[in-house]
Amino acid sequence: MKKNIAILIQRGFRNKFEPQALQTAFIEAGWSADIITIEDVFAIYDENGDYFAHSEYGDLAKYDVLLVREVFAYFKYAINIISYMKQKGKLVVDNNLAEEKMMINKLIDGQRIVQASLPFPKTYHAHTLDNYMKLIPRIEKEAGFPLVIKHRSSGKGAKIYKAEDRLDLENLLADLNEENKLGRFYIQEFLPLDADYRVLVVADQVVGAMLRIPKKGDFRANFSLGGSVQPAELTRELEELALNAAKATNANFGGVDIVYTKDKKPYLLEVNRTPGFQGFTQAHGINVAKMFVDYVEKLQQN
Repeated sequence: MKKNIAILIQRGFRNKFEPQALQTAFIEAGWSADIITIEDVFAIYDENGDYFAHSEYGDLAKYDVLLVREVFAYFKYAINIISYMKQKGKLVVDNNLAEEKMMINKLIDGQRIVQASLPFPKTYHAHTLDNYMKLIPRIEKEAGFPLVIKHRSSGKGAKIYKAEDRLDLENLLADLNEENKLGRFYIQEFLPLDADYRVLVVADQVVGAMLRIPKKGDFRANFSLGGSVQPAELTRELEELALNAAKATNANFGGVDIVYTKDKKPYLLEVNRTPGFQGFTQAHGINVAKMFVDYVEKLQQN
């Protein structure tokens, strides 16, 4: 009987390169593969227990495997779905989402990285505007300006701002406070970069590295924001940093962002748990989606 897999994703990512490439790779490997939008999954709890189904594809338990991708806005609901599939004896590939639960965000990943004695930019976080204002003299002294303000849970370069001076920072913090979003952001030193790398880790193994080049006028080098990429040499230092970062953050697969400053010091910026791999595929000519197929098939054999 043909094996089948559901790729769980938010509707807004439905037609992106990664889910389409994953679906194609699984089909080419002999699987039946459907892209399941989490917004269209409904739940029923009654005397028979719990039941989760997609409005178009039906009971999720008909799938042998659930592969969880971008579910940022619905990750608590995704955990409900994951629990249902596991209770039905299905293989769930979620990069430890269910086990980590609320522990998955950049602020906690940063804590784990520094606890593992890995290089990480100076970072500051507070929950209130008053406490941020009290921190500013220390931030100004230790990190200086400019500074970067990042959302602790966003990805692909979204919700990242740059403050050129103290007035910029105070105004941005005040704006975020008015929107009741201040506690979701943290402040990080701005590093003068010599090179920005994305290192891809799949199944706890480093696949390779690419150099990310921001588009003109943008300090962010994300491919999804118009940056360009090119193949890069996978040095021993890059490989070890990526593996150690993935291990520290409990990520079986991820895009590890590593930068080198102009004085040649390496820093880990983050571990993206649902990494985009279109740029990596183009840079290296490697079928990354097929590597996910191999990973899932290996898990099924264990």
